[in-house]
Amino acid sequence: MIRRRMPYFRWSAGAVLVLALAIGALPYLGFLSGGWIPKLQAFQPYLLLLLAAGLVMGLLRKTWMISGCLFVLLLCGTVPNVQLNAVEGQSGNGNSELVVLSFNALKAGADPEQLAEVISSTKPQILVLVETSEPLHRQLAGRGALDDLGYRSHEAPSGGERDTVIFSKYPLQERASDLDAEATGWYSLPVVDVQAPGGLVSVAGIHIYPPVGDAQRWERGLASVIDWSEQQKNNPVILAGDFNSVRSHPAFRALGEGLVQAGGFLPRPTWPAGRSFPPLIGIDHILAKELTVTGSSSHAVGGSDHLAVSATFEFLD
Repeated sequence: MIRRRMPYFRWSAGAVLVLALAIGALPYLGFLSGGWIPKLQAFQPYLLLLLAAGLVMGLLRKTWMISGCLFVLLLCGTVPNVQLNAVEGQSGNGNSELVVLSFNALKAGADPEQLAEVISSTKPQILVLVETSEPLHRQLAGRGALDDLGYRSHEAPSGGERDTVIFSKYPLQERASDLDAEATGWYSLPVVDVQAPGGLVSVAGIHIYPPVGDAQRWERGLASVIDWSEQQKNNPVILAGDFNSVRSHPAFRALGEGLVQAGGFLPRPTWPAGRSFPPLIGIDHILAKELTVTGSSSHAVGGSDHLAVSATFEFLD
């Protein structure tokens, strides 16, 4: 008996479907695999382009079954990256606007002149600076950028266990929180209660350990913020800073449950900035609970590999 060889295209089609399955399932994988899974998840939206190319080729070749499978996997892989409750432009009660600006100053090497211009143009009532320093704050103050932000959290000492500071236009009270260095596995995160015109708002400045190092520390940091956020029952909450996480990370989506995220339906890349190519992934976020988002934008500042992000909120009726 003569055995016929399986046509080559069937083997190639099988390989394509296996790869497509891996890409489509990637945002749903909750294990770390030595840190490789979170790294791949960070760039999963770009891997979806391979599925889209395969789908186009399948349609052109009229391989309907393969094309149908690729379409389903492309859809499954896309949904986690889309913020389905993004409703920017929907107004709240109209008289309690709150503008938040968040920026990773990359160990305070950010250009103070450019940062002062961004602060002047966005006019935030709340400013969250990550990887910041007191010399940078003095330079901003000398340029008048902090004139309307007279209240702040404690200093971020050089070499200390905190590198994030929150500034506010309105009186604030810094409180002890569960987001200390022991809980996050890295830096402690400042938490303040801001007495805004629309009511009391709890603001947490976020900086999560990156998954490119110890992925377990990254996961631990996100888990600590999730636990803290779930405990906040009495007033609106804002989480702003460098999460080192994207929407294709299951842990970040778990953090965002019940919160609105500034930035619209699709991810807004913020890192790495200042290169010969545009930023690739969005790891800088502003999320809120019991507030509505009416607008957001991103801003380039020299001296940092992050874009600044700003968002406008209003209190719910």
